[in-house]
Amino acid sequence: MKRIIEGIPGEKSPVWVQDRGGSEMRLRGHILIEDLGGVITSISSRTGANGPLNPVTQYMLSEAVHHLAERLTDDLLTEGSGPNGAPRILSSALGHQPFVESVLRMSQHQMLRRWPTATDWYADVIAYLMRPGRSAPRPEDLRTTFMTASTSNLGEFVRAFAYRRYTYTNSPKLVQLAEAIQCLWPEYPPVRAAIEERMRSLRELYAPLYAAALHSYGLHPRPGIDLASVAWMFTSLQQRESLDSFAGITTTFRAPDGQEWPLASWSVVQVMAGICTDEDGRTLGPFELAERMPVRPFVMDAIA
Repeated sequence: MKRIIEGIPGEKSPVWVQDRGGSEMRLRGHILIEDLGGVITSISSRTGANGPLNPVTQYMLSEAVHHLAERLTDDLLTEGSGPNGAPRILSSALGHQPFVESVLRMSQHQMLRRWPTATDWYADVIAYLMRPGRSAPRPEDLRTTFMTASTSNLGEFVRAFAYRRYTYTNSPKLVQLAEAIQCLWPEYPPVRAAIEERMRSLRELYAPLYAAALHSYGLHPRPGIDLASVAWMFTSLQQRESLDSFAGITTTFRAPDGQEWPLASWSVVQVMAGICTDEDGRTLGPFELAERMPVRPFVMDAIA
């Protein structure tokens, strides 16, 4: 048995756990390690076996948000509102020591070494659930997407990019939970901090990326256009489409040529038609824009 103290982001690591009441380490499975150093801030240790890069730490957080999603999606809207809703609901639905003992069936000290208090545990679970990675693929995945998509017309580029943006679409309960928590408890400090962190991430990652994409396709934003605001708008469109799709609502647009578009992707193209011109200052309609081919290679340095 090789126990990994700190995993490498982007790689899968085995999760070896000491069960509650047991003395031997047992393999619980594997988890894809994420860089959570700037996400969870209430954990007691920043490095080592109890820190954010430890596979057991990330396993505990992952299991916690899935457990919350199972427990809360049915009754959160009716029981969780009000100024004291967050701590009360989190305590009853998730808990601190009871969660690690009863749900994870792990020894109590594995929780207490990382999160000595319930308040810190709840703060980091919410930060993990609402982390920027929820609506942004890993940079290396973005690179792969852009390497392939940026050789096609702009319509195909937007479709491929929008598809990669919202990474939890295969976990509807987690999406619903994150949206519900943000709507019900916006004043709860961990929720507010998570929203602010997501906004920072959008500005720092997507604004340079959009600028590089426009340059590749020979487009210029009109004067006064703020690409950080555009990043927020595009993300909101994609999130809305995901939520509508969970309700079984049709979220497609049929173009006059018969092509089916995801509604968020077509909305992005229409917005781009309004905020951009070509390098000669000429305006382009959405259909003309969708067929536009790149005029120069995409600069991959835009993706950190």
